[in-house]
Amino acid sequence: MSASPPPLNAVLRERFSKILWLLSAVLIACAVSFIVITRHWPMVGDAALMHYDVFLIRHGWAPYRDFVDINMPGAYWASELAMLLPGQPDAAWRIFDLAVVALAGAGYYVIARPYSRFAALFATVLLLLVHGQDGVQQAGQRDLVIAALLIVGFAFLLEAVRQNCWPYLIPFGLAVGLAATIKPTADPLGLLLLLMVAVYRVRGRKANYSEALGWFAAGVGAMAVPLAAMLLWLARKGAWQAWAATERLLIPYYAALDRRPLGFTFSHSISPLAALVVLWLICLVLRGARWSGFERLLAATAVVVNLLGLLVQGKALPYQRYPMLVFLLLLIALDLSTAWQRRGGAPGLARCAALAGLCCGCLVIAPLALARVHRFIGKRQLFDAMLAADLHRINGGDVSGRVQCLDTIQDCLPTLDALQLLPATPVFADQPLFDPRRQPAV
Repeated sequence: MSASPPPLNAVLRERFSKILWLLSAVLIACAVSFIVITRHWPMVGDAALMHYDVFLIRHGWAPYRDFVDINMPGAYWASELAMLLPGQPDAAWRIFDLAVVALAGAGYYVIARPYSRFAALFATVLLLLVHGQDGVQQAGQRDLVIAALLIVGFAFLLEAVRQNCWPYLIPFGLAVGLAATIKPTADPLGLLLLLMVAVYRVRGRKANYSEALGWFAAGVGAMAVPLAAMLLWLARKGAWQAWAATERLLIPYYAALDRRPLGFTFSHSISPLAALVVLWLICLVLRGARWSGFERLLAATAVVVNLLGLLVQGKALPYQRYPMLVFLLLLIALDLSTAWQRRGGAPGLARCAALAGLCCGCLVIAPLALARVHRFIGKRQLFDAMLAADLHRINGGDVSGRVQCLDTIQDCLPTLDALQLLPATPVFADQPLFDPRRQPAV
């Protein structure tokens, strides 16, 4: 007699495993190719501005008081950390950018580990490539740091719930608080997630009201530590009043510039993942996702809150969508992965939608993003070389304190930074000079 065929579930699991290995290989190949292609990306745009701000702070300039800037102190701290890395400034910033994505990947791994480790790889690589296709100017952006801190904090929050261990709320609060020192929009999300966890524990009879209140207080107390450190840092720099004035006067001015319609901002928020989002929504309609309902609710809440923050900002800048995308990718990755591996019931169509979504992400979105990344020029333009040569001809290059950049887009600030030149005035950007509320100037 011939041997009986293996059970259908065993055959399906073997096929799923082979497809997972194939998709994983594609993702890893795309990630490695991205790192190789972008290894020589220069530090430009906002990164150069922040690098130069830290250079001035190191030379005794007080932020907000001695130079005009709207960034929160946490942005300076992140840039300071990048400047401590080994290598030339461009190389150090490249390491910093990749390390931030790797930090988000570590958070993904902790969150997805009970359900699907492939989901962590899927979300990490797509975050890396979507970020990369946004261009060289988005490397190391403040909102990318916020996104990584929030997803790591979220991982600690879930571990607190899973293990019924409140000390995990301390790193959660610290991560959210650090993100809030870069942009205060992180605080409302942290408070809302803590409140949801407290209610969940009470309703699930896992804690009484006093214990739930203690969890909430522990998280809020940890969130307050980085904010208190920020205020002490400002006081030490003698910049407290100048920072408060900046928040009161300049932030509303910048917030009103170049606003986009609500529909454009919303469509832009998911534009890199539009096809993937459609397949994910189909999978949801077919009720394919199979992982913790409460954890999914927390992740979905984070997506909605960050999306609302993006819509309120109304500028549709690529980097502003990272805090929303980091949670959306987590939700999509886990929903599709668990739907695909679901057993029993009537998930046939859901499995097909999930498989289509995973293949779309790995075989379409990731390679296309890598192709777009390849178009970017990974070296400095001639502008900075010509500017440096011109400055060397003036008074033998002794122009520190007598040279001024009026535009943060081109390579003027990186050139001053490389030459270690101090500016003549505290204004680096053109917007404050041409504020219509000021007197006209030539």
